[in-house]
Amino acid sequence: MYYYELFSHSDRFSYRAHIISNSTCVLILCTVLTFLSPFLLTYYTGDFWANDLASSEQPRLGNQFKYILIVESQPETSSTNRFFTSSYSVINSNFANNMIPASGTISPSDTDGDGLIDQIRVSYDLAFTTALTIESINLWLIFPFELHNKQRLTMETMALISIVPSYQITTSSNKNLTVYGQLKFEQKLPIEYSGNNSIYNQSIINVDNTLSTLPDLDSILSEYFTRNFYTTFQQQYTSISSRTTTSSDRITINAVVNVGRQIIRYRPGFWQEFKWGWIQYISVLLPFLCVFNRLKLFVFSNHLVRTLEPLKQHRHKA
Repeated sequence: MYYYELFSHSDRFSYRAHIISNSTCVLILCTVLTFLSPFLLTYYTGDFWANDLASSEQPRLGNQFKYILIVESQPETSSTNRFFTSSYSVINSNFANNMIPASGTISPSDTDGDGLIDQIRVSYDLAFTTALTIESINLWLIFPFELHNKQRLTMETMALISIVPSYQITTSSNKNLTVYGQLKFEQKLPIEYSGNNSIYNQSIINVDNTLSTLPDLDSILSEYFTRNFYTTFQQQYTSISSRTTTSSDRITINAVVNVGRQIIRYRPGFWQEFKWGWIQYISVLLPFLCVFNRLKLFVFSNHLVRTLEPLKQHRHKA
């Protein structure tokens, strides 16, 4: 008859010593190094705390759109080379001599049916009373903007649409200028994980009855781009075509602003950081447990520190 070994285990030894002894110090030192070393290793090798994460979100745009459209002509063509049309009644009344007779529409639309504005179509039909050679066209499209998935960020922001014709266009050329682009959220700092932020929820252009000149584009943009959060218009395509109407003293400006999901950087909360750090710590702790258990076994079994005679627990076989 043959017998097979079904189960076995190693002999176990108990090492005893006084609470204040070299053996106790070695045990405490090994225990501290076992649990502290993985933390130091993961922390100083970088990215232990996820201080900057990213998520995607569809921004919410309000329906209260404001605008200023500025047309700059070559200086030699007129005594005044800056003309405008806007939704600001104060500017329009104070600088009526520089206004362009215009009719325009701003049409926000929800293209995918999710209840959020995905596209803004802008069209302005400009009528000029004098012949001008257009040098540049700047459209400031200003609107409310909100993020809400993490920190609720509300602000007034804008899309600056700039058109510089590649060849000379006169006000009597009867042209259509069309621009396509994407609204992009820019941030110098990550937003917070939660809470509210409305620090930029104020008018970008402050107008009153004391205006003596048209709003200075450079100073407004300089202040706008020092903000930690703002939006820009990324121009992707521009086309210039002839109008189909017979009127020869008009130019039509069209802009299509697409609003897609944005990549938003944010600072994670404590528990989100803890989950990421805990995974790293445990993965490094396991090999340290194995190494220091072997080290303690080597020290005590070879009597490198003084202990009482070990008590042997007999091995059993079944």
